[in-house]
Amino acid sequence: MGALLDQKYEKLFSLLDANGDGVIAADDFDVMAGRVLAAFNEERTAKGQKYADEMTNYWRALRDTADADGDGRIDKTEFRQALRQVSDNFDTLIGPLYQAGFHLADRDDNGLVGKDDFVVVLVAIGVPAAEAEAAYDRLTARGGELTKDQLMTAAMHYYRNEDPADTASHLLFGAL
Repeated sequence: MGALLDQKYEKLFSLLDANGDGVIAADDFDVMAGRVLAAFNEERTAKGQKYADEMTNYWRALRDTADADGDGRIDKTEFRQALRQVSDNFDTLIGPLYQAGFHLADRDDNGLVGKDDFVVVLVAIGVPAAEAEAAYDRLTARGGELTKDQLMTAAMHYYRNEDPADTASHLLFGAL
């Protein structure tokens, strides 16, 4: 794995460690899902439940792949080693979470997400607002609205792409 993927995985680990205890566990995913759902007031809706379910599925995929010692916690080393495997199955293990997040942020169900809603999601998961705004601008070529295809491509590239020129994907969650 290259240095850029290591940096991206480090950033992702820091976001997924929602309680800041240095490991990722089921409670981190519950906290993160709760923050996102509360930000959209979607705790008791079908969209909200779908997002929460996909957060749980993402956690299970990581745990089943990474938790070598079976303690229900994933440290940074386990995370880095397993994320490559999980990302190889992006469409079935990771993609559904990003799709559910997109649908949650697509408040009017028109297939587009505006900047304000994109920023709400990223801020809820721990990305500073200015970095979330910059990520949106990179993804949409400034001024447009985000499509699901744009988000899915950027997310897939975040997990797999090592090209430093692809700033729209490797800065998806803010500065590395």
